[in-house]
Amino acid sequence: MGPGIAFGKKKKDPVDPSKIEKMFIPSFENAELFKEILTTTPLEIIDLSEQIISYAEGELQTPFHDYIHVSLTDHLAHAVRLARENLVVHNRLAEEIRLLYTAEYNIGEWAVTQIERTLAVALPKEEAANIALHLFNARQQHPNMATALQTATLLNELREQIESFFGQTIETTSMTYYRFFTHMKLVLARIEQGQTLHDMDDVILSAVKTRYADAFHCAESMAAWLEQELKTTVPDSEVGYMALHVERIRPDLERSE
Repeated sequence: MGPGIAFGKKKKDPVDPSKIEKMFIPSFENAELFKEILTTTPLEIIDLSEQIISYAEGELQTPFHDYIHVSLTDHLAHAVRLARENLVVHNRLAEEIRLLYTAEYNIGEWAVTQIERTLAVALPKEEAANIALHLFNARQQHPNMATALQTATLLNELREQIESFFGQTIETTSMTYYRFFTHMKLVLARIEQGQTLHDMDDVILSAVKTRYADAFHCAESMAAWLEQELKTTVPDSEVGYMALHVERIRPDLERSE
């Protein structure tokens, strides 16, 4: 959308095409929503949203579903309004979103900086994750926020189960946690696609159960929760791999006390 192209003009006056920097033609299903956004949202918010979308499309080298012009703009207006009222809404999935959608999260951080600088407001750190989720969702052929959140929600629950089991907080920026996170992301993808999970030699599995008993019990608890939540079966061999990752995390748990 070009800035100021209607300046000095009256209704139905022609617009100089050379002044149009960008055109957005909403789909039929989104047209009314976008018209409502245009009439109820401050122009500075709309302009920032379009800047973020353009920047993201360039960085990610991908077009977005046109609904992003509605969803992101509406979200930013709400986020800025909360910030100006000194109300903070925390996103408990922020760490999982950061690790799952790294490219989008980096753009979210850039966007937060632009918003704070332009509007002189202080946004919570988690806002980068909120923006990242909107960007990731808009990259899908059929955007669905619930689907985009599902993996992050499952991984967040697994992290909280480990923290609850050992009574300590995980250092989510550690390499050991990143390895666990990556492993579990692949496990969830295999379960969703109906693929076979990892196999482990019986001798090694027995050694894991004996040597890392606490980690194995924690992994068993997580596997039982996954089986109930996803209506699947997690074999002992996969529990063994999960236990190895949990055991590797434990030194970071101790340092984070």
